[in-house]
Amino acid sequence: MISWADVNEKDWFFNEVMEASNYLMADGEPFIQGIAYGSFESNAPYLYEEQKGSTGQKVFTLAAKLTPGADNPLFVYIDGTQTLFKEIRPNQTDPNKTDVELYYAPSANSVVAFSSFGKPALDRFGKPIPPNSSSFAYPNKRLDNGDTYFYNPFSRQFNEYLYAYGRSLKRIDVPEEEWKSTPAQDLAKKYIGLKQDVYMVSPAPSATIYLPYNLNGVQVRFIYNSYENGALFMRGGYFSVKSPGVWRNDRFFPNAYINRAEAFLLIDRLRRSFYQRFTDSQPPTQRLDESHMAYEGQRVFRLNGTYPAGKKLLTVKVDGKVVNSSDYQEFDDHTVLFNMPLEAGKNVHFLYVKETSTRFEDVGREKYMYNSNTGEKIALNGGMTGSKPSWWAPSVLSMEDERFGNGDYLVEGIAINNFVDGAAVVNHMYEVSSSNAEEKEKWFMPYSLLTRAQAVSFLNRFRKWSLERFK
Repeated sequence: MISWADVNEKDWFFNEVMEASNYLMADGEPFIQGIAYGSFESNAPYLYEEQKGSTGQKVFTLAAKLTPGADNPLFVYIDGTQTLFKEIRPNQTDPNKTDVELYYAPSANSVVAFSSFGKPALDRFGKPIPPNSSSFAYPNKRLDNGDTYFYNPFSRQFNEYLYAYGRSLKRIDVPEEEWKSTPAQDLAKKYIGLKQDVYMVSPAPSATIYLPYNLNGVQVRFIYNSYENGALFMRGGYFSVKSPGVWRNDRFFPNAYINRAEAFLLIDRLRRSFYQRFTDSQPPTQRLDESHMAYEGQRVFRLNGTYPAGKKLLTVKVDGKVVNSSDYQEFDDHTVLFNMPLEAGKNVHFLYVKETSTRFEDVGREKYMYNSNTGEKIALNGGMTGSKPSWWAPSVLSMEDERFGNGDYLVEGIAINNFVDGAAVVNHMYEVSSSNAEEKEKWFMPYSLLTRAQAVSFLNRFRKWSLERFK
């Protein structure tokens, strides 16, 4: 079950957010995911630090400058039990450190843990500011017996165990060929990602364990096998490792503004889930790729996906051979009518890949918007080709032809009639600015923000469309 550091039972949106967060898609991924972040406000960093107490020690020095408050409290634990602290103050010799004084000195060798969630640095839209990621790395440690590390995934006799926060974590087995050809941190990003309950270990002779971001600086217990002088030994113990920087993904950011690209990406995920749950057909996407087995005398083929009828962009093959466009009619955007009936058992294949929108000028094309307050020209990143294809355009291309029974489109665009060098003019909140020009273009405008009224209006349109489509 997903939980968020910034969503609790007293919030008015708690039930809706938690239900949506724990709704799983067909691929097993949650419908709602957090926003990764890694930079914090000054005096309010994320903190998790463990120290061992000595006899009579009441004052502990933290390696960060910290000013806790009601919205960012400091938690102190002694051997896992929460306790109160007497005072927190700047360190007298180092202003970048903080002293915490307890009411009573813990027993010698007790583990004293200090934890603070911190305050992520946010932009004017309430979203986390991207940090300098050059120092980011997954917490990792070379094993003390890494030269003789041994692991056999096919034998229960040689299992290994990693415990953190009182629970066992799951090992991810990475093919040895990838360890040889790919940097370890890239593999950690690929296999661990933002998961919190997995780990991975590189093979001997320099075996290194890689941990998820939530175990940065946290004491863990790792038990593993070591093959020494022809015999196996159980090795390991307690340790903690700290990376200079990690990406975190444990916040929902409920007060952040959502833009049209993010909203429609979520709706597209839900649309695809409904098709998979309530129909026997695949959800229409920007790629129409369907095969049909003809029955005797069949002339009409109704496709699940859509294509631009009459534009001659649809490729039709019968038993692997391309059919001349004069031998069939593109009756409408999802129906093909052959001139002559087909024989039974013929394999008819239809292919159309949509890379540019037929309705929106900025989908599938490189367009810009112009911030009239700052003079900044901002790329909308709608192109489908190049080194970084658009992350949002495929969802719009997949949904733009979905219609209601009366012919209205599910996805509506925004009329643009004010341009600077071809860029749509907006203000500092990315609201579209109009002019007296009569000529208008329809744009999707992915980074325009949604008000509550707009969000509710579209959700209700999607609700009505879903009832029509899946009833």
